[in-house]
Amino acid sequence: MYHQGDRIIWELCLKGDRNAFEALYRKYYPILYNYGKLYTQDADIVKNCLQDFFLKLISNYANLSQPISIHAYLLKAFRHTLYNKLRSEQARHDIQTDYTDSVLSIKAEQIIDEEDSSPRNRFICHALKTLSSKQQEILYLYYIRELSHEEIAELLNINYQSSKNLLFRSISKLREMLLPTEDVRK
Repeated sequence: MYHQGDRIIWELCLKGDRNAFEALYRKYYPILYNYGKLYTQDADIVKNCLQDFFLKLISNYANLSQPISIHAYLLKAFRHTLYNKLRSEQARHDIQTDYTDSVLSIKAEQIIDEEDSSPRNRFICHALKTLSSKQQEILYLYYIRELSHEEIAELLNINYQSSKNLLFRSISKLREMLLPTEDVRK
């Protein structure tokens, strides 16, 4: 999704304008916070990562690039920062994992309303849990964050067609779970 206002703010950030960084912070802090909460329930870790992330952006403004999508760029860069923080937390607490993607796996409960304990909501949550973390993430990015396939491809380091295929497979699997099979009536 192309946002002209983001582009102007970003160009000012590339020049080191502190007011532009403040505007970027105000706009993207809640978005990045909610994205971080998909991966960990520890709000303090997410908040600390966000502070570190924005401080790093400000202090390294001269090395920033001009991305196609500022939204996707910030999500990807923050995801990387959060990943590193969660890995260091694992190492600090002597939690060993062989599969690095397990550090950043979306919790299905975070995608839908946790407060809603209706049977319908529980059913949807169960169906989402049957999806892989990548399938859950692409649904979140496409439908909730409203990113385009180009932005998702950039964020997840996949190509455009892979983004479309992953979304299609995710929706197909959800349909299988959520929609009852049709009875053959004669």
